[in-house]
Amino acid sequence: MHSNEDIANLYSFLKQTPEGALRKMLVAADLTDGHFRLLVKLAKGADEAAFTECFNSEGFGQMRLSAKELPMKETFWPICKKKVMSLGLISAEKKAA
Repeated sequence: MHSNEDIANLYSFLKQTPEGALRKMLVAADLTDGHFRLLVKLAKGADEAAFTECFNSEGFGQMRLSAKELPMKETFWPICKKKVMSLGLISAEKKAA
């Protein structure tokens, strides 16, 4: 499980960084443009508590997904988490004691 502080920092980073810079940093073979748009939609459309809940539960809260976003539903969070961890935006998961 990731710390709430890490998730809050990621949320702030996503919300405050211009989309062009985020796109250059995040979009690659593993995290597609569709994943990127959905991640930004989540960060900008939810408050920090809702984003944290979505991140931890690997869900989408009250957000409605479009027809293009539905196929990504199952793989979205693992791909996003792997990408942001590889960039050092959040630390690796801590094992439960």
